Amino acid sequence: MTKLERLKAEARETATLRGHMLGRFKASVITPESGKGVERPAAVAYCDICAAFVVVDPDPPQGEPEIRGQAMDGDCHPIEGETHESA
Repeated sequence: MTKLERLKAEARETATLRGHMLGRFKASVITPESGKGVERPAAVAYCDICAAFVVVDPDPPQGEPEIRGQAMDGDCHPIEGETHESA
């Protein structure tokens, strides 16, 4: 299992404990905010119920988390007017 795969599994487990139902992770790229440095590969997934996101960054800058996003920080709350079945 690669580091990215391990981090995605950890993110999915944490999100599930908060009531989220993450869709598939999609490959992404993180671009440094300063415009300096190189882009890094990452993975992003969204909750099928509330649209909260999670970003998995296997090589974050020092002091930054490898896993972050709304699905890690808060519990799942369905989008108003939609249920899981209609989302």
